[in-house]
Amino acid sequence: MNLKEKLMYIRENQYQAQSDAFVLIQEMLHNIGTVDAQLRDELIYTTLSHWIPSLSLTTSELEHILTTVLDRDHLLYGLGETHSDSVFTRSFSMLVIPLLLMRHAASPFLSSERIHQIKDVVFHNVREEKDYRGYDETKGWAHAVAHAADVLEDLAQYNELDEADLSTMLDLVYEKMTISDRVYSDGEDERMITPVMCILDRNILSQASVQQWIQRFGTVENESEFLPAFRQKNNIKNFLKSLYFRIKFHGVYDADLCPTIEQTLYKVEPVYYTS
Repeated sequence: MNLKEKLMYIRENQYQAQSDAFVLIQEMLHNIGTVDAQLRDELIYTTLSHWIPSLSLTTSELEHILTTVLDRDHLLYGLGETHSDSVFTRSFSMLVIPLLLMRHAASPFLSSERIHQIKDVVFHNVREEKDYRGYDETKGWAHAVAHAADVLEDLAQYNELDEADLSTMLDLVYEKMTISDRVYSDGEDERMITPVMCILDRNILSQASVQQWIQRFGTVENESEFLPAFRQKNNIKNFLKSLYFRIKFHGVYDADLCPTIEQTLYKVEPVYYTS
């Protein structure tokens, strides 16, 4: 059987582990960027999501999986490219990290140093990622920004990340939410707000620094051409509106941060907020 047939058989059998499970995991990681959407998303990722958190994998095997997804053939593969198939390898390698962190939460195997190594590679990936596609009609989900947001959410909750790390994370969110290449249309803004809320819940950054971060969205350097500037403005507005209502729903920071968001939205597009 080829890999697809093997994984379909495993799915039919409720993801029961095989005797060669780790060998099969390695094969899945080797093919994680396939442009076959069913194989990549429904079979490889879904099988990994069942196996990594629950199988009796050794620390050495878990470390091998982590080393693989962080390497130049996975999370860093083709980093900086746009509209190439390399995005699928990066994006779905990113999704393996939360599975490993879930396993670590249940049975710790990562050192503080290793968590910082994960953070460093993830931050580099987010900073340099330039492929902002969401859903591709032919090849399925790319969603690199949304998948990165999921990992940032997990990392933001780790005590190993200090004030400087959380501040850097907010800077990365700012960079991704002020792009001018396209208008996000597949829930990227909502996904990227979740790590922001985790950062606020840590209660390490000062209220003033968070307010200053929000205000930066109103003073972003505008693109000179109309269409890129239009896209950027829409991304900023969508993100700030989503952040506003998430904070209101959360009900903890709204008295201090919601007025700041309102004032920033006015700066971004005063024509819509002037009677």
